[in-house]
Amino acid sequence: MDIRSLAMEICPKRFNRRQKEKFLKHLDEIFEEQGYPSLRNEKRDFRGLTRNAIYAFEKSTKVYIAVPYDTPEHLFWYKSEYFPLDGGRSMNKNMIATYIPALIVYAIILIVVMFVAPLITNLAMQMFINLGVLVSTLFLLFLMFRGIGNKYNANRNSSSVIAAVDFMKKLDRDQKRRIGFIFTDRNQKNCQGAKLLSSYFAQQNKNPEIIWLNCVGEGDTIGIGYRMHGKRLASSLNAGKKSKASLLCEMNGDKCMQTVMAYFDKGVMICAGRRDDKGSIVVNGTQSAKDRNIDETIVAEVVSLLHRTLLKKQSENQLNRE
Repeated sequence: MDIRSLAMEICPKRFNRRQKEKFLKHLDEIFEEQGYPSLRNEKRDFRGLTRNAIYAFEKSTKVYIAVPYDTPEHLFWYKSEYFPLDGGRSMNKNMIATYIPALIVYAIILIVVMFVAPLITNLAMQMFINLGVLVSTLFLLFLMFRGIGNKYNANRNSSSVIAAVDFMKKLDRDQKRRIGFIFTDRNQKNCQGAKLLSSYFAQQNKNPEIIWLNCVGEGDTIGIGYRMHGKRLASSLNAGKKSKASLLCEMNGDKCMQTVMAYFDKGVMICAGRRDDKGSIVVNGTQSAKDRNIDETIVAEVVSLLHRTLLKKQSENQLNRE
């Protein structure tokens, strides 16, 4: 199956469990056709099921390409700003977009209960108003804790899924045994999928290099972020001639807060966007109806970065062994 058709047309919305299962079933077929074994890394708790998909020859894999495969909730707000390399700024910016609509609903409920309901003497109308208040309250709770899935998710994060599969299809048999792929679930807020993956590696006593792809579909700048032990790999990715401007930055402290990078001290993240007035990479239009397009030149650039860096790294390791 063509990965663009799968991510953009067949399964463009991967928010509830059934949508995710359908997507992973087709993704299994794509990777199995290319010779990759597959396994599930999953956990169920009171918040629901977290299900990661791993495609790798685990005994020989040296580096993983990781992608958030689920899609975010819709923001009921006029403006969406996402900072892939700065979790602290993303959290602060989206706090208004997340909570103001809920507060508006709460204010309407409060006005109806305190000022409108006491004026109604008709019993049937009172019952109707009480029912409306109950439904609005349940909707408010749903909006706060679950959200409503966004319909269009081209950049976040179908673009990353496409880039990962495009890169995978360029690998030969020996390269596939050394490069694995992971697609993580529940990548909003505390990033439960990444946390589960970190626990999985810890149980195996492994701490592999991991490269996250996150919003690689639009923008004029490619951003490469790294944690404390990922600078060398990030610098290698940033080296060489590129068709786009690039930004290399660390993601320690507040910058990795509420991002997948918080759980991986050897982690590297590749994203794309534009530079704002503070020098950060910002992605506009996600979690809204505007997220419909992918710039294929950026996807190709990211695939090229991965191919050039990781295959060069593999060649150097082979020479060192010899």
